[in-house]
Amino acid sequence: MKVIARLCFLLLIAAPALADDASHQKATDFATRASISNMFEVEAARIEVAKGAAEDAKQFANDMLKDHGRAGPALTQAAKEDGVELPSALDEEHQKKLEALEQSPESDLDQAYLSTQVSAHQQAVSLFLDYLQNGPDGALKRAAQKILPDLRMHLTRIQGLTSK
Repeated sequence: MKVIARLCFLLLIAAPALADDASHQKATDFATRASISNMFEVEAARIEVAKGAAEDAKQFANDMLKDHGRAGPALTQAAKEDGVELPSALDEEHQKKLEALEQSPESDLDQAYLSTQVSAHQQAVSLFLDYLQNGPDGALKRAAQKILPDLRMHLTRIQGLTSK
């Protein structure tokens, strides 16, 4: 009986630490995925600006460079405040997507860019919504709340461009 009581006591003491670990892991997962998404969108936009032909796609890409150029530092600062380290490079999946975009024939580049952006923004909006609903309070959550409206606007705009 004493063993059970001691185990219960230890679990009560350890519960806050376990919750903190889970919260930190959730914040780290979000920040990592959000940072990679942001880096990917910036790099894809650079490819479109450099090689694209369609003015509407190039204008969207220029806007992505501007908007994600602001979002990246905001995310970095929030991660720093929450004690989360961000990746410095893309993961393999996003690197392969960039390479495929880079190798797209000129005649297909604009469409390839736009379609990658639909998918990227759908995933980003879902990621940010989930974090706002389920993530721990802190600087990352506040940053997500500020960035989400732009992501939604980007998604609406890119869906409009691809439906033409």
